[in-house]
Amino acid sequence: MKANYNYLGFSSSMGPKLRMLVEQQLCDDLKVYGIMGNKFKFDWSESCIEGHDSVFLDGEVENFSGINVFNEKDEHIAEGWMEFIHEPTYNFFIPYWEFLRFFDLGKEINIKDEVGIPLHIFNEIPENVRFKYKAELLK
Repeated sequence: MKANYNYLGFSSSMGPKLRMLVEQQLCDDLKVYGIMGNKFKFDWSESCIEGHDSVFLDGEVENFSGINVFNEKDEHIAEGWMEFIHEPTYNFFIPYWEFLRFFDLGKEINIKDEVGIPLHIFNEIPENVRFKYKAELLK
């Protein structure tokens, strides 16, 4: 797969600040799943809207599918869906991988293939609103 860093697909509604925040958090999340790298690059060209949306910072964010991640050598290393939690009252926003596949030496490895909030993300949610998300916590 060849990267397309210019066409933003349906993610074009995110402004630069929001996109930077989303990409940084998704990079941090990749590392939680053991996907290491010096620099991750995002290809949003195949992004597709999958459900709910919210306005934050300088744009609108959706839970997108079709997000492709490349390393510093432009090698396709991961693909997934993004989910997020936004609690405007608490100025809290956190995106995370909903589905995630890793590509290594021609092999496709499902890293996260279940719907739900991972424990490391759940623990970031402000305590006074965690009850709203408890049912979505991955078991």
